[in-house]
Amino acid sequence: MGHSETLDLREAVFLFRNNFGKIFVCVVLAVGLAGLYLMTKRPTYRAAAVLEVQPDKKSDAAVADADATETLKTVELKLAGQSVLLAVIKADHLADNPDFTAGDGLVQRLTGIDGVHRLGAEAVATLHRFNIDADDLAAKLAAGKPAAAEPLTDAELVKRMAAKISVNVVRGSRLIELTVDDHDPQNARRLAQQIIDEFFRQSRGQKSRDVTAARDQLLAEAKRVGAEFKTSEEKLEAYRVKYNAVSLQERQNIVVERLRELNQQVATAKSARLTSESDYNQVVRLADSDPERLLGLHAVADQPDIIDLRKQVAQGEAHVVMLSQRYGDLHPTMIQAKSQLQEMRAALRVGIQKAVSQIEQSYAATKATEEALEAALKTQEQAALDLDRIAIPYHSLEREKEADGATYQKILDQLNQLDVAHGLTSDSDVNGVDIRVVAAPLVPVHPTGPRQELLLALSAATGLFLGCGLALVTRALDNTVSSVDNAEATLGLPVLTTVPRSRHHRLTGKPLVLRYPASIQAEAFRSLRTSLSLQESTEGRRCVLFTSALPGEGKSFCSVNCAASFAQQGLRTLLIDADLRRPSLLRIFGDPNGKPELSACLRDAALFPAAVQRTRFEHLYRLGDWRHHAGSAELLARDGMREVLARATAEFERVVIDTAPLMAVSDTLHIAPHVSTVCVVVYAGRTPRRMTLRALKLLEEVAKRGATGLVLNKTTSRSAAGHYYYYNS
Repeated sequence: MGHSETLDLREAVFLFRNNFGKIFVCVVLAVGLAGLYLMTKRPTYRAAAVLEVQPDKKSDAAVADADATETLKTVELKLAGQSVLLAVIKADHLADNPDFTAGDGLVQRLTGIDGVHRLGAEAVATLHRFNIDADDLAAKLAAGKPAAAEPLTDAELVKRMAAKISVNVVRGSRLIELTVDDHDPQNARRLAQQIIDEFFRQSRGQKSRDVTAARDQLLAEAKRVGAEFKTSEEKLEAYRVKYNAVSLQERQNIVVERLRELNQQVATAKSARLTSESDYNQVVRLADSDPERLLGLHAVADQPDIIDLRKQVAQGEAHVVMLSQRYGDLHPTMIQAKSQLQEMRAALRVGIQKAVSQIEQSYAATKATEEALEAALKTQEQAALDLDRIAIPYHSLEREKEADGATYQKILDQLNQLDVAHGLTSDSDVNGVDIRVVAAPLVPVHPTGPRQELLLALSAATGLFLGCGLALVTRALDNTVSSVDNAEATLGLPVLTTVPRSRHHRLTGKPLVLRYPASIQAEAFRSLRTSLSLQESTEGRRCVLFTSALPGEGKSFCSVNCAASFAQQGLRTLLIDADLRRPSLLRIFGDPNGKPELSACLRDAALFPAAVQRTRFEHLYRLGDWRHHAGSAELLARDGMREVLARATAEFERVVIDTAPLMAVSDTLHIAPHVSTVCVVVYAGRTPRRMTLRALKLLEEVAKRGATGLVLNKTTSRSAAGHYYYYNS
C-alpha cells in the first residue's frame, strides 16, 4: 500500500481552484502594499557625470595596465570617500535639510517639518489622497509640534549621502561614472558637481601639503645654515679686531697665497659637497616615492637631458591632444602617437634614474675631493705653522663663512625653484595622474524610479507565487485523504463511491436514499450498490461489512443507506448492527417491540428467525442489539456470528453489517473473516492517512481478510472528488 503521492495537472487545477481565495488575498495584499509604497514614495532623479583618468607613465605595457587599474580604483574610492562626502554635506548644510535627514517615510515627511505650508504641493496632494485636511494638520502642528529629533552624527550623515551616490568604473575604459540620486533634479545635479569640485579641491590640497612639507624642510635647513653663517661672520670679525689680521696678511703673502688657493679649493669642494649632499639627501628621501616627484628637485630638473626630455613629452602630449580631436582612440595614427608618447615618458623616467645616479656619483666625487683637499691643506698648514700661526685661524674662519654663505644661498635658490615648479603644475594633475571631467552633470528631466508598472507587475507575480505556494504547502502538510486519486494512490484500494457532504448525515427518520432519492448523496449510494453488485460471483458475495478506522467517520450512515438502496431495488435485505458496544439503529428504526436481540442469537442461532424484525421500509429488515449489554461484545469472538451470517445469507438476498471501528476495538476483526465484502469508510479531509493504513494492515494481518474497497464519505462539493459527478451542481 506504499504508493507515492503525486500531483497531476487535473488535481493541481482543482487544488488552485479550491484555494482561489487564499491566492486572491495574497495577490491583493502584494499589489496593495506595492500601491501604498508607490503612494508614499517620491520620484527619484539621477544626475550623472563622467571623469577620464590618464594613469602615470610606465616603461612596460603590462605594468602600465596594472597601474591603470590601481589608479582607477583609487580615484573611485576617493570620489566616494568619507572626507569628500562630509565636506559636501557641511558645505551644502545638508544636516539642516529636513528632506535629507528625515528620509522617505510618509509620517516623517508629514510631521517632521514645521508646518504644512513647507511641504509643498506634492505633500499637500498626498494629504488629500488620505482625506487629511491640510489646514487642520497645520493647526495641530502649531498647537503641539513634536519634539525635535536628536541631530545625526557625521557617520550617519555620510551613510545617508553614500546611499544617494554611486561611483563605478566603466568596464573596458578609463572612465569613471558618478551618479547622484535625489528627489529634486536640481539638487541631484548640484550634489554631483559639488562632489567633483570637492574631490579636486582635496586633491589639490594634498598636493599643496606635499609641497608645503618640502618647503618647510628647506626653510628649517635654511634657518639652521643661516644661523651658522651669521656665527661664522661674527667669529671672523672678532678675530680681525683681536689680531690685526690685515698687517699679518701683508707679511705672509707667499704663504697666504698658497693657503688661499688651498682654502678656496677646499671651500669650493665643501660647497660642492654640501650642495651635492643636499641634493643627495633629497633624492634619498624621495627614493621610495613616485619618480615623477624627483622632477621637483632643481638638481634633476635643470639637467639638459631632462629639460630636453620634458620638452619632448610636453610636445608629445600636445600632439596626442591635437590628434584626439580628429581621430578616435583606435585610429592607427592615434595609437602610434600614444605609443610614441609612452616611449617619451619611459625615456624621461630613464633620464630621471640617470640623473639620480649622476647626483649620487657627484656626491661621492665631491666628498672624496673635499677630503683630499682638506688633507693637503692640513699638510700646508703644518708646514707653514711657524710662519703663519696667526693666519691659519683667520683663513679658517673665512672659509667657514664662505662655505656657510654658499650653502645658504643654494638653499634659497632651491626654495625659489620649488615655488616656481608648484605654480606651473596643472590643476587636473593629481599626484602625477591627469583627471579630467569629460561629461559634466546635467539636470535630469525624467525620474529614474520608482518604476510603477514594473513594481506592480512584480508584486502581482509575487502575490500569485506566494498564494500558489501557500496552497501547495497546505496540501503538503495535509495528512488526510481528500480525493479519489489521492485515496487510491496512497491506500492502494479502489474507491467504490464518494458521498458528498450533506446536512442530512444524521441517523434520524428515513434513510437518505429514501427521503431524498434525487440527491447526489442518493446517487452515490446507488453507485455503491452497482459496484458491489458487479463484484458478485456465481457463488454469491451477498454479505457486505462496513467499518472504519476511527469513530465518527459515517460507517453507520453508509451501511443504513447501502441497505436501503438494495431494498429499493427490490432485494430482500437484512441490516445487522454488529456494533454491540454502541448500537445506533434504534435511532432510525425505532423500538424492536420486544423481539430477541443479536446478542441472544449469538448465544443461540435458533433464535435468528424470531430476532429479525421487519422495518417500515419495504424489503428492508433489521437485526441487532438495541441497547448495550455488559459482556455482549465478547460473543463476537465465538462461532455464533458465523452461524448467524450463514442463516442470514441463506434467507436474504443481501446482508449489510455495521461494525465497530477497527482502531477502537477488535470486534470487527472477528467478523471480517466470515463476510465476502469489506468496505472501509473514510472521512474525506479528516481521517489521518496513517490511521487508515494501519486499519487496513490489521485486516490483512489479523483477520487475514483484505478490504474490498473504500467509501470516501463527506467529500466537499469543491474538492477534487466532486468532479467525478456529472450532476454535482
